[in-house]
Amino acid sequence: MSLLISFVPVCAQSGTSLKEFEKKLSDYYDPELIEDVVQTIGSTDQVKVWSWDIGDFSSDEHNDLAFVVRYSKEKTKQCSIFFFVDINGSLIPAGNITRDFVDSPLEVGVAIRDASCYVTSKKEQFNWNIVGYRYRHGIFFESDTFSTSRIGTQTMETFTDHVQRRNKIHVFSTRNEETTYYHHFHDIPAFKKGDIIMPCYAGPFIIDKADDVSKGAYFWKGPSDASVHILESLYDEASLHMTLFIKDDTLSEKICDSCIQDKLTIILHDRIPGYDPERIEKKQEKNIPSTYMVDIIPSFEQPYSSKAIVQEQRTGRKQLLSEESMKLKVGNDGYYIDITIPFSSMPEIDVSAVGSDVHSIGCTIILSDSDNRFRPEEMTQIQSSDYEAGNPRSLGILTFHPSEAHIGLIQPYFLKELTEALLQIGF
Repeated sequence: MSLLISFVPVCAQSGTSLKEFEKKLSDYYDPELIEDVVQTIGSTDQVKVWSWDIGDFSSDEHNDLAFVVRYSKEKTKQCSIFFFVDINGSLIPAGNITRDFVDSPLEVGVAIRDASCYVTSKKEQFNWNIVGYRYRHGIFFESDTFSTSRIGTQTMETFTDHVQRRNKIHVFSTRNEETTYYHHFHDIPAFKKGDIIMPCYAGPFIIDKADDVSKGAYFWKGPSDASVHILESLYDEASLHMTLFIKDDTLSEKICDSCIQDKLTIILHDRIPGYDPERIEKKQEKNIPSTYMVDIIPSFEQPYSSKAIVQEQRTGRKQLLSEESMKLKVGNDGYYIDITIPFSSMPEIDVSAVGSDVHSIGCTIILSDSDNRFRPEEMTQIQSSDYEAGNPRSLGILTFHPSEAHIGLIQPYFLKELTEALLQIGF
């Protein structure tokens, strides 16, 4: 995402009065709808509008509204941002947030595009945030975040997609823009079994982009050829459970000693990957926890014969998971995998905080896809991070979310109405 977002329309250097703002809105909305907006703002004689935009961030093909106001009575350097969605011909307040500014309210702006509303704000000199918001399923929520900051002579850009869980970290020289560090990865969420998951963050999480292909890109024909869909990721006190759909137009099973076949590998490690500027100066750590490779070897002719093997990389110790822990089902355009990985099979991974706090570990899912089992050079590999073998710092992330924990900002508009309705019927 580029930092150079054009805010259209943008207000004057001194802000726009509410009367002027109403006049501009009259080109788009009826007077009664504008009056609803004005009443929500309040303090009409002590407010100025600094940025506004009209567009569709609810993905229903109707124009929504977002704007930034500054109350003159506000003693701190802070702006308020209001979001309205068009529902059945009415402008409904969907959410509101605040943002600080450094020198001027002009540093806070809104822009609606790609079915999202982006809010830009300046944290400090050279440090900016751009946060995307959406309205779906009656919920106003944070969809993605882009930030840029200076670290000495380096600039760091980070991008976090809360919906599809794609993330990027890019560090480069501020002087010549030469890349120092780059890492793209999925942060796969795992929710506690039995919890109700907000639909905006429920997935599925899909690994199907060209950037995800680490090997055999020439032979990869696109997502229908090979891709990973994480349909469910749950945990309890004893294990991690995943349901995955592997989209694959050609299912290849090993039929000879020299043949290759389709395979899925889940790599797990106790450490969280990421950029640490101080780590460059540190010596190689001792007693690094072991990496665990969970190899899922499908059998398409006899699905019940499919295997899941947990291997501890440092010692080479292997453990075959029970038949109940691994199930495979062949579908029309791929196959489904249900796997339960006991925490006991990975003793060096600390899961003591799982369930009581947000807890992350290193994790990368690798799909090895072969459309010709007799030609290993045509093997394609698709990964949930730009993982380098033997380097745990290049893994992606698996994050265990406890009950009631939210991934990003959520403002369910209809929560009050739903609560009142439930109380009326005796709940």
